[in-house]
Amino acid sequence: MALEFDLLGDPINPKRGEPGRNEHLPSAENANKVRTLLLSGLSLARIAEEMGISAPTLRKHYFQNGKINRSLAREMALAEARAKNLLQLQKAADAGNVSAMKEMRQILDREHQAELDARYRREAEAAGRAAPKGKKEITRAAAMQAEEELDTLFDNETRH
Repeated sequence: MALEFDLLGDPINPKRGEPGRNEHLPSAENANKVRTLLLSGLSLARIAEEMGISAPTLRKHYFQNGKINRSLAREMALAEARAKNLLQLQKAADAGNVSAMKEMRQILDREHQAELDARYRREAEAAGRAAPKGKKEITRAAAMQAEEELDTLFDNETRH
């Protein structure tokens, strides 16, 4: 049976006009609203309240298997939003937008660097050596070494 749509493009419930409560029919607009509310940090109960449906109805229509792990759903929504933004950025870059091209390059460079850092840390841990230090740690270690050298130099001069 094909769904009919109202003037706003939302599906019309086939049981419309019959006695009893009409079943909720999910729409793409409502799915986007759920994702946005989830990303904003609202609880499932609050999202359901905003949508005008119950929490079980929310789980049934917008989350797989009717069961939800809130943190996993939030991670998935973040990944989805990030992917959507990257696709829009890529589309703008393909159209010749120089700012979009530069932003894509920066994002790709950061991702590549993060991947290399993670790989290097895994290899360092597997080899049993310490993970590489950052600039601040290197500077702090050099300062401590210089201070120790000065202390030994002063100790030697005071002994003579």
